[in-house]
Amino acid sequence: MHPDTMRFIDRWAGIPLCFFTSLLIWKNKKTGIGAESNDTIVFIGIAEIGALVVAYPAIQEARKQHPQSRICFITAPAGKQTLELMGFEEKDILLIRTSSIQNILGDIVKIRNVFKKVRVSAVVLEPFTRFSTLVATWIGASKRLGCHRFLAEGVYLGNLLTHRLVYNPHLHASQTYFALAKLLEEPESVEPTLKEVVASQIKNRLKIEIPENEHQILKQRLQGEISDFSFKKIVLLNANASDIVPLRKWSLSNFVELGKRLLENAEITVVLTGSPEENEACADLALKIDPDRVINFAGKTTFKELITLYSLSDLLVTNDSGPVHFASTTDIPIIALFGPETPKIFGPMSPHAKTISLGLACSPCISVFNQKKSSCTDNQCMKQITVEMVIQETQKILRK
Repeated sequence: MHPDTMRFIDRWAGIPLCFFTSLLIWKNKKTGIGAESNDTIVFIGIAEIGALVVAYPAIQEARKQHPQSRICFITAPAGKQTLELMGFEEKDILLIRTSSIQNILGDIVKIRNVFKKVRVSAVVLEPFTRFSTLVATWIGASKRLGCHRFLAEGVYLGNLLTHRLVYNPHLHASQTYFALAKLLEEPESVEPTLKEVVASQIKNRLKIEIPENEHQILKQRLQGEISDFSFKKIVLLNANASDIVPLRKWSLSNFVELGKRLLENAEITVVLTGSPEENEACADLALKIDPDRVINFAGKTTFKELITLYSLSDLLVTNDSGPVHFASTTDIPIIALFGPETPKIFGPMSPHAKTISLGLACSPCISVFNQKKSSCTDNQCMKQITVEMVIQETQKILRK
């Protein structure tokens, strides 16, 4: 289902559903909910797969504080491989297919049946998303934790959340997720909770170690793509961004020029990454740069193989999209291009990352307050990032 369709449903169906579901909860409510009811803890993150990696410190905090609890995750099918690498067993990954209303409702019923006889605490990772908040309610969670609109700072969610956090737009998303996990220790309250400092979570980020034999297998595959492949310098380019916010894309013509400039160094091989749906666009990009020294790997790897590729490469240049966060699970240097969104909230959780953001007066224009939907039709925040700016940063990294 297209992101704009999901936004439309979330707004026009979500508001009355939140209202009437809140009425039903109020009518059937019996007692307050203490801090100890955590038989099963469910994290909910459906829209953006990169956010699953960002939530890793929060998940680990829940495991630490509640070692006897089962930890599950509700996400879209695209997030399954990511969660498996994060240590989730298949039985604890619960999928909601968003391709149709019938699939959504059917999957919610299945998940509700899984939790029918246990006490569930649901952590809604997506601030002010009615759909995720309703899912937390409909699966039967007695504790529902999330960011709440106390005045006029977010969208209407009714009274669905039992544990309410003030959304702080000055915190990185990983800190917000960590704060939500800390709410599991708090009693039910209609007042803003968690009056404490939440530190940076970069040191607690997900780190994925790849065995050497898997490096060798992938190297052989790369050598099979072009005849004179060199392992001296591998630079990855991710020219893609999801349809949730297409404004995040730096122009393909800029990536073509960047690729050509990089290949002026005879030691560099450029590898293009992306999803299977992006393979054709990447093939065209490779043709325009230099088909003899550019490998199109879009859609040709599993998620684990993509992480392996990051771990043996020398640099990733990418739009603000999922690969920013996936690459942060390794030690690859990252140059991430930000425009409509701010890196202060969703920047890479890596000490080896450099973000380029111009800070125009109109940027950032997307946030959780507008469901990441901008009225902008001319993303100057990305267009004004020049190839020369990016080249200068690549040279600093590749000279090391």
